[in-house]
Amino acid sequence: MTPRTRATLAYVAAFGAIGANFPYLPVHYRALGLDLAAIGTLAALWAAASLLASPLWGSVTDRFPRSRALLPGAALLAAVAATGLSQAEALPAIAVGVACVAMASAGVTPMLDARTLDLLGDDRGGYGRIRAWGSVSFVVSTALVGIVIGRVGTEALFAVWIPALVITAGIAVALPRSRRSSATGSIWSGASRVVRAPGLGAFLAAAFVMWTATAAASSFLSVRLYDLGAGAEAAGAAWVVGSVVEIPIMFAFPRLAARFGAHRLLIVGATSFAARGVLYAVAGTPEVLVAGAALEGLGYGLFFVASVGYVAELAPKGRIATAQGVLSAVTFGLATITGAAVGGAVATALTIPGLFAVAGAVGVAAVGGVVLALRAAPRPIETAAAPVDSAAP
Repeated sequence: MTPRTRATLAYVAAFGAIGANFPYLPVHYRALGLDLAAIGTLAALWAAASLLASPLWGSVTDRFPRSRALLPGAALLAAVAATGLSQAEALPAIAVGVACVAMASAGVTPMLDARTLDLLGDDRGGYGRIRAWGSVSFVVSTALVGIVIGRVGTEALFAVWIPALVITAGIAVALPRSRRSSATGSIWSGASRVVRAPGLGAFLAAAFVMWTATAAASSFLSVRLYDLGAGAEAAGAAWVVGSVVEIPIMFAFPRLAARFGAHRLLIVGATSFAARGVLYAVAGTPEVLVAGAALEGLGYGLFFVASVGYVAELAPKGRIATAQGVLSAVTFGLATITGAAVGGAVATALTIPGLFAVAGAVGVAAVGGVVLALRAAPRPIETAAAPVDSAAP
C-alpha cells in the first residue's frame, strides 16, 4: 500500500467520524431533553475548545515532527472522550464530554493535513485529490447514520463515530515519518510566529472575515427553509448539493491550479461564498436556497484546498503543522463562534434575509481582503500548482 493510499484511507476514516457526529449531535442533545439555548451553548463550547487546541496540537507536532504517536494519540483520545460523552445525560457531564472531544479532535485534521503535505513534497496540488475522499466519506457516513438513527435512535451515531476514530488512529500509525527537522522555539510561541509571518497574517485576517460571513449565513439556512415551509429534507438536500459540487472540484484541483494558478482559485472560491450570500438574500423559495448551496460547494472546494497549500507555502520554516492548526482555529473555531453570535444579532434586527444580505456584503469585502493579501505576499503560491502525479492516490 502506497503512502498516498494510506493518507487517503486516513481521510476516509477521519471524515467518516465527522459525518457521524457533526450533523447529529444537536439531535442527540435534543433527544436528551436539552433546550435550544443549551444546544447553542454546547456548539459554541466545541468551537471554543477547538480554537484553543488546534494551534497547540500543531505546535507540538512541529516540535516533534517525526513522532508517529501524536496523530493516532489525538484520534484515540477523541475516541475515549466520545465514549464518555455517549454515557453523559446531565448538562454538566455533557459539557465536559464536549470540551474533551473537541480538544482531542482539534488535532486530528490539522496534523493529518501536515503529514499529507509532507509526503506530497512539491506536489501540494495533489492534496485536493486525497482530501476529496474525506468529503466522499462524510457524505456517505452522514446519509447512512441518518437512516440508522431514524430506526434505532441517536445512540447510533456513537456506534459509527467511535470506531471510525479508532480506525483513523490505526491507519495514522502506518503513515511515513515526517522528513522535517524539529522546529526551534517554545511550543507556545509557534502560533504567534505563524501569524506574524510575512503575508500570512493578512491572509488569515481576510479568511476570518470570509468564514465568519459564511458561518453566519449557514447557521440560519435551515431556519429560513422552515420559514418558507420546507422540512428537514430540504436542509439535508442543501448539505448534499454542496458536497456533490465540492467533491469533483477537489479531485480536479491539481489540474485547475496548474492551468489557472492557485491564487486565482482562492479568489474565485471567496467570490463564490460572497455570491451565495447575495443569492440567499433575494431567494424566495426553498428550491432556490437549496440550489444556492452549489455556490458554497464551489467556494469550499476551491478556497479551502488552496488555503491549505497557501498557508503551508508561507509558514515559517518548520511550522507547517502549526500553520494548519492556526488556519483551522481561525476558520472553524473563531469564525464559527463569531458568525453564529453576530449572525443571531443581525437576523434579530434585520430578519434572516437581511442577515444574508449583510453576509454577502461582508463576503465581497473579504474578497478584496484576499486580493490585497495575495499581493502583499512575499512570493506566489506556485508550488500549489506543481505538475500533477499521474498515479492515483
